[in-house]
Amino acid sequence: MIKCVFRRLMAAFPVGALLIGLSLPVNAQPSTALEIGIVPYLPTPTILERYKPLRTFLEQRLHEPVSIVTAPDYASFIERTQRRDYLFVITVAHAARLAELEAGYQPMLRPGWDTYATLLVRKDSAFQDIKDLRGKTIATPGPYAIVSQLGADWLKKAGLKPGQDVTLQSNLTHTTTLHAVAEGVADAGFISNRAFVAAKSDLKDRVRSLGQSKDSGGPGVVYLAHPALSAQRVAAVKAAILAFVQTPEGKEFVVSLGYDTLREVKSGELAMLDPYVRELKQVMAASKPAKQ
Repeated sequence: MIKCVFRRLMAAFPVGALLIGLSLPVNAQPSTALEIGIVPYLPTPTILERYKPLRTFLEQRLHEPVSIVTAPDYASFIERTQRRDYLFVITVAHAARLAELEAGYQPMLRPGWDTYATLLVRKDSAFQDIKDLRGKTIATPGPYAIVSQLGADWLKKAGLKPGQDVTLQSNLTHTTTLHAVAEGVADAGFISNRAFVAAKSDLKDRVRSLGQSKDSGGPGVVYLAHPALSAQRVAAVKAAILAFVQTPEGKEFVVSLGYDTLREVKSGELAMLDPYVRELKQVMAASKPAKQ
């Protein structure tokens, strides 16, 4: 019956609109239905495509419907996560740490590889080093992305002040950032090493890398569970995801996302992200409209 209702909803509404808008009211208790909220680090159609194999496997393994939801932008997604709107969450590392600290979410899984900022320029450009970008425009995935923080720190260490020596151009996702570089809208761009690995070849063929940041942004993404869920429920979903990544389809899935694999998050492991959490909270405070 639940699956029939879900299919009717899918037929009645555009996929992107339905999945973006779906979330629980503030302070509501989560439904038992398995809903996974995914941070919009890629365009919504790409998220739906990339995570479909995981959704299908979980439905078959757990014998229940699974929905993939997201939000229009990073700010909305992080706000909804902090309200505990999502039952399970796949979000960027510093937002995951914030959700752990202030919303009580339980870290479950992470990729084995850490995330770094990759600096990209057009293939036919003359730039050879980050210092060559003085006076130029650098695209980023926006102030909420940890890669943007890593890129800004990299610029400072190279003697370039963001907003003064270089112009930072904010984009919605890593993909739109890559497009900005490939199409010449920006002189260069910062995206994550994982996003670059997972990017379509026609885009990658139009750019080249000037290297990656020395500093790590941690695991890139973290899978978390709602604090109200039982240990048994969390363990069952975690075990299903880990089983999935061992299948041929699961191995293709992690490669498509630029992962090596998924592993359990160790206790206290996300504490190294606290400096990035402080910066994230400053960005969130600055983006809120002033009270009249």
